[in-house]
Amino acid sequence: MAGTTGDRDSGSHRIVILLVGGTDPSGGAGLAADIKAAAAMGVHGSIAVTAVTVQNSGGVRSWFSVSPEEVASQIEAVCDDGPIGAIKSGMLASPDTVKVLSDILKNRLDGIPYVLDPVLEAGSGASLGTKGLMDAVRKLLVPLASVCTPNLDEASKLAGIPVTNRQQMIDAGRIIQKLGARTVLVKGGHLSGEPADVLISDREPIWFPGTRILPETVHGTGCTLASSIAALMTVDVDTEAAVESALLYLKQTLGDRFTRKSGVLLGHFPSRGPLPDHANGEAFYGIPRFCSRCSGQLMITEALQSHLHCPTCGLVHYRNPLPAVTLLVSSDDRILLVKRSRPPCAGQLSLPGGFLEHGETILECGKRELKEETGIDAEDCRLFSVETDNTGYGGVMLAVLEILSWTGVPEAGDDASEIVWKPISEIPDLAFSAHNRILRRFAKKCSMEK
Repeated sequence: MAGTTGDRDSGSHRIVILLVGGTDPSGGAGLAADIKAAAAMGVHGSIAVTAVTVQNSGGVRSWFSVSPEEVASQIEAVCDDGPIGAIKSGMLASPDTVKVLSDILKNRLDGIPYVLDPVLEAGSGASLGTKGLMDAVRKLLVPLASVCTPNLDEASKLAGIPVTNRQQMIDAGRIIQKLGARTVLVKGGHLSGEPADVLISDREPIWFPGTRILPETVHGTGCTLASSIAALMTVDVDTEAAVESALLYLKQTLGDRFTRKSGVLLGHFPSRGPLPDHANGEAFYGIPRFCSRCSGQLMITEALQSHLHCPTCGLVHYRNPLPAVTLLVSSDDRILLVKRSRPPCAGQLSLPGGFLEHGETILECGKRELKEETGIDAEDCRLFSVETDNTGYGGVMLAVLEILSWTGVPEAGDDASEIVWKPISEIPDLAFSAHNRILRRFAKKCSMEK
């Protein structure tokens, strides 16, 4: 289901999501987070403002609501402008606004995916609604929700039971589902220990385990997650996949978080600010989020292991320049070579080696690749040289390690289909030009040592 920019330009189509909620001057939560998360999913966000807040990254200071009539007029104006792919609501402020939204969902937007983030108070604890809000949300909106995304406190209030552990999360989710929600994602970010979210549907509960990145609350996580789910549902992504992808995106925004004086804000998009005065050597390369070909969200699957790929157009993303390690193993004036089992250059000889995975050092990568491709264990090694090359993967930077001592019996594996020992003088041209340069330099070194 997709919205368009109008019939005047039939070639210009854009999916539209309706975002209903409050403002946030800090730009970290509320409609600001909603519209950025939707944009990150490739969806255009239209908004209806229910409340104006005075807040920053540290918390809400005050707020006032927009009249229900004005909220209704905003939503009607967006609906009059073309199709809506999905709806997400956050802060609704009053029972009267809940009633207005409920009526429009039933009368104008029936059958459209609706994600309900039942915002009752801010992460800092400030109330974001007037008397009767919770009962109105429970009675009028929960039965219309495709997905309801309460945190532990919200789940407790909607379900009427304490929610402090995993079993209670499941129990509360079941109760909220019985109120009419098609699925319920109970968010366990405030669990003691490691966080975990659980998706409750007509099937068995599905857990999404997480890792606590920061001990403190980060501004806008709930808004970002719910809006990402809703945006993905505009293109008929099923709920489980939408939740999984939205959680991946949320993790990426947490990884790019930044600190203001009062608190921490999410990095919804990669930073374009000035470089730091002192570069962090651990940040050797960043993880891209979006496909350079079609702007779809890049993902990691078990089949492709550590390589990001785009499920929309199929592009496999290789970091460019790729940091890689090449290994020199010699014995009795012979060099250990491997025959490549995969493209590029499948069937050709090369030196063993491979790409650094996230978080690996050059030494760790070299030892891992040597073990995977040849079955032997490096005991002692040293950096021989650094090379660059252009390959079928793109630009590659090679750290060349000379293996000084090793144990085990060489046996081909992983990317290698065969192990070959050859004297340096008898080695033919290798699969990659950089490997030929490395061997020439190594042969010169060996001759000088003799």
